Amino acid sequence: MGKAILIIVLIVAAFFIYRHYNTPPSPEEQKVIALDKVYSAAVAKFAGSTNSTGIAMDLSTPAEGALAQIQKLRRDLADLKGTLAEPKALRRAEELQARIEEFCRKNDIK
Repeated sequence: MGKAILIIVLIVAAFFIYRHYNTPPSPEEQKVIALDKVYSAAVAKFAGSTNSTGIAMDLSTPAEGALAQIQKLRRDLADLKGTLAEPKALRRAEELQARIEEFCRKNDIK
């Protein structure tokens, strides 16, 4: 009987732990996640326009488009950060902003 109660207690505890750590992202987090996906796509487009040595082969359409997208993303993220109220969404936005700023610093983007 004692083992059955222990098993039930463990199942209930596992359920509450699962519910606590497996919550879907809030609407604010979803907005930040969407911007993160745009950033990843822009970085991939920028990387595709450079050769393996890191020197730009052709800074015309693909790279310019990626740079414009990243600059727009910086502005959009700054606007979004001003409206975020949830700490988790704000922390995620700050992490994204740090990654964007690091990318811009490494690639000498103003």
